[in-house]
Amino acid sequence: MNLRQRIRFYQQLAVLTRAGVPLRTGLPRLQERIRGPQIKVLVDRISLGQSLGDAFVAAGFSPFEYHLISAGERSAQLDIVLQHLSEFWARQRQMFQALTGQLYYPLGVLVFSFFITAVIEGATVSWPSAMIHLVESVVAWGAAGFVLYTIVRVTWKSDAAQSFWLALPIIGRTLSTAYAYRWITALKLEHGAGIPMPDAVADAWRASGYAGSERFAQQGQLALREGSELSTLVQNWRALPRDWVDFIETGEISGALETAFANLDEEAARNWDIAQKRMTDWMPKIIYFFALLVVASQVFFIVYKVYQQDVSGPLKAIDSALGQ
Repeated sequence: MNLRQRIRFYQQLAVLTRAGVPLRTGLPRLQERIRGPQIKVLVDRISLGQSLGDAFVAAGFSPFEYHLISAGERSAQLDIVLQHLSEFWARQRQMFQALTGQLYYPLGVLVFSFFITAVIEGATVSWPSAMIHLVESVVAWGAAGFVLYTIVRVTWKSDAAQSFWLALPIIGRTLSTAYAYRWITALKLEHGAGIPMPDAVADAWRASGYAGSERFAQQGQLALREGSELSTLVQNWRALPRDWVDFIETGEISGALETAFANLDEEAARNWDIAQKRMTDWMPKIIYFFALLVVASQVFFIVYKVYQQDVSGPLKAIDSALGQ
């Protein structure tokens, strides 16, 4: 499912659940409106009697989604979880639309520069040479863009490449805030569902998207079962925000962890929104600057060729006269 279908899926499933429609009845109805292999697998698995969480795993949904679904199923708050997931993916779609909408102009400038360069070269050198260079430029930059897109797509969810993406100033901030938001959201929902803290923390790590999440999940689960405090563990987990330690420690002392988790969830959502806005503001500017560099390099190349032609013409004439 694409983002739009995902949002509609969770919104409509939340409405059906809130209305008390059984999933065995509601999902086949939903399948008529939103088609896709994932919905079909869900319908088949639930009709066989599997739990909703297991059905989401079998359908290939992300750990973040099926862990939240499992928590909602156990806590009888499934409609709230489904609505939360629709809002989460709506934020993702909003960022994607804002980002791509602002990329059209710099990319248009880049493409337009190819044609302007071809016109200048055709007027000063020769039209056949200009057309050849135009095709070469379009093919070369198109291939480079496709290779870059493929690399990003392959490495985006790779644990090995995550440290590289997190180190980038703007992209890294967006990723880290998204992972933190997923972590605290999953922990808040599972803790509210009455799941033991060791299991809730382990599920939060698996739902977060962090590289090495399974290692942190096992580490946290074991330490909490041995009597460690969550605030102590969070202090050692450098992937999570530093100021969370005080919130969680206060919640442990006061016995109001649920309130602390709710406050952190709101803060994490705000930080993620700010990071997404920053990325949508800066990424088009960076690409626009890159497009201007490409234009400048092409203009320099044309000027250099014209200069070479202007200089080589008289020199050849002098050499020819001297030779005679």
